[in-house]
Amino acid sequence: MKAIVKPKPIDGRPWPTGFQIIDKPEPHVEKPDDIVIRVFAGAICGTDVGIYNGKESLRVMMLKSLTDPVTIGHEFSGQIVDAGKKARSHLAQLLMQKAKTDKRLKKRLRARSAASLASDRRFLPMLESEFFSTAEMHVTCGTCYQCRMGEKHVCKNTIIKGVQDDGAWAQYVKVPAENVRVFYKNEIPPEVISFMDALGNATHTVMSAPVKGRNVAVLGCGVQGLMAVAVAKHAGAKRIFVTDASHESDTHEKINSTRFALAKTYGADHCFDVALLDERKAFFDTVKRETADTGVDAAFEMSGNYKAYNDAARIIRMGGIFSLLGIPVGTLPVDFAKNIIFKGITVKGIIGRRVFETWDQMEQLLKSGLAKQFMKTGFITHQQPMEKYEEAFAAIRTGDAYKVLLKPS
Repeated sequence: MKAIVKPKPIDGRPWPTGFQIIDKPEPHVEKPDDIVIRVFAGAICGTDVGIYNGKESLRVMMLKSLTDPVTIGHEFSGQIVDAGKKARSHLAQLLMQKAKTDKRLKKRLRARSAASLASDRRFLPMLESEFFSTAEMHVTCGTCYQCRMGEKHVCKNTIIKGVQDDGAWAQYVKVPAENVRVFYKNEIPPEVISFMDALGNATHTVMSAPVKGRNVAVLGCGVQGLMAVAVAKHAGAKRIFVTDASHESDTHEKINSTRFALAKTYGADHCFDVALLDERKAFFDTVKRETADTGVDAAFEMSGNYKAYNDAARIIRMGGIFSLLGIPVGTLPVDFAKNIIFKGITVKGIIGRRVFETWDQMEQLLKSGLAKQFMKTGFITHQQPMEKYEEAFAAIRTGDAYKVLLKPS
């Protein structure tokens, strides 16, 4: 099969930029809990861009890759084509659980047991023809302290498929059964399912604080920031303040007509270009005025820019929450006494998705109208054949893309 790959880095040697398309063997069921999925679409995220560019932090992470070269891609949707015995039992249990809230599926399964369903030779063909699937691509150990405490998203032995093991930018991908999610056809568009991994980051960030009826700020209006705005609105946020910063290749006019316009469609009340002194002042003044000089209940940092940290310190209310998803470079001096301790601020680092709490939250949000909104507003800006991945990355570099999908031939 065709696959987009990156060679595993070797200490002391240059790590090339870019990717390659090569022929790799198709994955097959080898373990009882293996599931093989035919990929419908893979989506590009910031981590993939970093791998493409040879970012140092990702080079270090990929030193412990299990395969060489590594098939890239950790956002995808597709259809299950094969599964081991234990995996079939797990999938049958998933469908039985899903049938409790899905009338179509309840009627389809009738009074069948999970065991009879798993052993039915028609089970896998039914899954392939009637369902789309994706997976949590952080594969955890299940035995470390964090996993045993129900905190798999911070498992110390996590292997990320598409980064440290073969991922989904190929015709087929193999995943462990416990990581799989299944959706009836037409339940959620497969194009949206293909970036649920990324949406999960934004959902985890927003849901890390109470947002219903609250005032929140989203700092950074890229792909993650836009999704955070949409999630916050669907979760019932009272007011949403959004910031981003223009620069030479991403002008104020361009931000206003693209990302800020879309953010307002998704529910943002005010958007500010904090690279401009008058707009930065307007940001602080507006938050002060509209929160009765209290500040926002929560700020969600999606940009990875330390300047946004300083902005957050000025607009978060006493006792508020600061949740950080963006990944900055370098260090920042912090006045902990003034900005955190004396204000009673809670700071939360956000990594991945809470398994499977965040996935359940996403599913409900998407089915309640968020998926339709993403499709209607053109959040998916590009869909390219996998072989044209260079064109897809070029669109991202120019700032003309939001979510970009790659489709196997």
